[in-house]
Amino acid sequence: MKSTFPRAMSCLSVSEGGYVNHPKDPGKGTNRGVTQATYDAYRTKKHVAKRDIRLITDAEVADIYRTLYADPIRYDDLPAGVDYATFDAAVNSGVSRGAKWLQSSLGVTSDGKVGDGTVAAAAKADAIKTVKAICSKRLSFLRGLGTFSTFGKGWTSRVARVEAEGVSMAMQARGISKASLPIALSLESRRASEDSAVTNGVAKATGTAATGSAASTAVSNLSDTQLILMAVAAAALAGLAVYLIHRSRIHRERAAAYASLAEGASE
Repeated sequence: MKSTFPRAMSCLSVSEGGYVNHPKDPGKGTNRGVTQATYDAYRTKKHVAKRDIRLITDAEVADIYRTLYADPIRYDDLPAGVDYATFDAAVNSGVSRGAKWLQSSLGVTSDGKVGDGTVAAAAKADAIKTVKAICSKRLSFLRGLGTFSTFGKGWTSRVARVEAEGVSMAMQARGISKASLPIALSLESRRASEDSAVTNGVAKATGTAATGSAASTAVSNLSDTQLILMAVAAAALAGLAVYLIHRSRIHRERAAAYASLAEGASE
């Protein structure tokens, strides 16, 4: 077993929690991140009777995550940090999507299957940059889902934690000293915090421009076409402002995740 896997499983356990059955969750009844449907298929393959997901055992959870998620994405063959970022993405959004985010981050063919070419490209790439790219692509996908308004806050926090943990793993694999690790993580937190502040400032300016441009124009002097164009422009600016606010929140979550890890690493 690869040395990072127990840590990855521990992090995954925190993210997934226990039994939930949210009406808007397409997975329906889920326990420790395993859906009832996945558990049914797993037990059927093992030639044992199906049962309620709330009865899943520790051994079954470990076996499911290893055989259905870690092995298909070639966890043991990927660089430290990249392995965990891809693994968590696969668990949360499916093996194929997790693999595609890894592949697109590496600039290789995104076929959703981690083969020797993907593994070789991952080995040559900068692991820290790859982790960040995977998490960025993952969050962009999640933001486009219809359930983001319900689960978006939790997803954003989770992906931020995955990024911070993955970067920390990559730093440790490079041989960073125990004393230097919290310093490096604190720097990542500071950069993310600065990005949040800058993005938030731009968002506010964009929002002001959206309302100010319309208010400063004498509507009675405009043709119907000009009014339509002005409305479209104002809507576009408002949409951009909303997007930038979202980006600012993402950076804020990233900053908090890095800061939390830095604090833990310094103890």
